[in-house]
Amino acid sequence: MLAPSSALNIHEKAWNAYPYCRTVITNEYMKDNFLIKIETWHKPDMGHQENVHGLDAETWKKVDVVYIDIADRSQVEPKDYKPEEDPCKFKSTKTARGPLGPDWKKELPNKKDCPHMCAYKLVTVKFKWWGLQNKVENFIQKQEKRLFTNFHRQLFCWIDKWIELNMDDIRRMEEETRRELDEMRVKDPVKGMVALED
Repeated sequence: MLAPSSALNIHEKAWNAYPYCRTVITNEYMKDNFLIKIETWHKPDMGHQENVHGLDAETWKKVDVVYIDIADRSQVEPKDYKPEEDPCKFKSTKTARGPLGPDWKKELPNKKDCPHMCAYKLVTVKFKWWGLQNKVENFIQKQEKRLFTNFHRQLFCWIDKWIELNMDDIRRMEEETRRELDEMRVKDPVKGMVALED
């Protein structure tokens, strides 16, 4: 109520140069005082590398490393849980992958014809607003973890929908999604993930 309508406008820019991707979210009202930057390195391993993003020693000391295990249901908020998106229950008909057991991270690298990768995400949040900075930055970080956990669980359980897609299929889907989002922004109410508070 106190801020102008421009305070609600965010801008998202994304660069996909796989295996490296970057997304930057800014706000025109807060200008240089607001930023969410998500950098991702995709590596063909099980998540054992340190400092994949090559941060200097001083910055690396301040990084809070958070491990996400897509098969660990305890990392999923009860409100977000869907049995059909549970990697511990899902079995792919096209690849025969799944369900993931409690030791899947140890077992997977030993299986032939079962590629795997880890998405190393570096999330940088800046919210410079006196009195609210730490609380909002921590809140955003918590929501990003929740988003990544849910998304990567879904990605595994949707493998039969995407495993046979080629690059032309993906580009076509990206264009269709862009058009749909543009239409939704004009005529539909706001949708998305509802934030959970402590």
